[in-house]
Amino acid sequence: MKLLGVIRDNSYLEYLEVGLDGMILPLEKFSVDYFKYYSIYDIKEYKNNTDKLLFVVINKMIFNNELDNLLKVLKELDSIEVDGVFFYDLAVFNLVKENNLSLNLIFNSTHMVTNSETINLYYDLGIEGAYLSNEITKKEIINIRCNVKSDLFILLLGNPVVAMSRRGLLTSYFINKNKSKDDLITIKEPKTGQEFLVREDDNGTTFFYNKRLNLSKVYLELSKCGINYGIIEQGSYSKYEYKQLIDSFANFDKKKIDSLAGYNRGFLYRETIYKVK
Repeated sequence: MKLLGVIRDNSYLEYLEVGLDGMILPLEKFSVDYFKYYSIYDIKEYKNNTDKLLFVVINKMIFNNELDNLLKVLKELDSIEVDGVFFYDLAVFNLVKENNLSLNLIFNSTHMVTNSETINLYYDLGIEGAYLSNEITKKEIINIRCNVKSDLFILLLGNPVVAMSRRGLLTSYFINKNKSKDDLITIKEPKTGQEFLVREDDNGTTFFYNKRLNLSKVYLELSKCGINYGIIEQGSYSKYEYKQLIDSFANFDKKKIDSLAGYNRGFLYRETIYKVK
């Protein structure tokens, strides 16, 4: 399994040196649910500075007035020869096909990538990668791997996205409370006690689990069964802590990973009733 990083600072070269095989860079104005975004210039600089893997995220819903600019961006990414583009809106797929671009597309529909039938449908259309949902069990992950030809991506460590709204929910809430909104707040669901991180930006409001997902327990098994790429998010870790995590996956040390990330295994061993099947 190759390791990919999602970072919140500008030190990607340092992280690449300690075990990452590449980076995932969310594209500014065309990505949501991230804490740092990159311009086309930044992406070109990355390609000039390293030959490590480079994947770009375009995961926002596209509006008609954005299509022309999106096509320009896709053509630039094609000329830069990025290793892949994570996409959500089918406008990306349609523009790539209509304009005969050679971009490697990765199906990234958040909670929807849960079964081999869907992945195979997209594979037959020419989409050769899929980012698996965080809401499936270990058994389902392995079953998918056994029944698809696609390259598979999985979140190994990070705060999964729960939901995203186009509305400025924090702005609305704090106006009513006669307060100013913060960049990131924590809320608690009263019935279960589950905590969520909430962040608002120009794209809307995103809810994240406030407990990191850590798949260290099945990392070796998933690697052996053929999961192609594992994603390690920096989140709130310091540069030093993040380097420790990367090194602990690259030179696998489960005890060290768990000491830094905790023991939340998500839905590996229990199905969620909310999963889209």
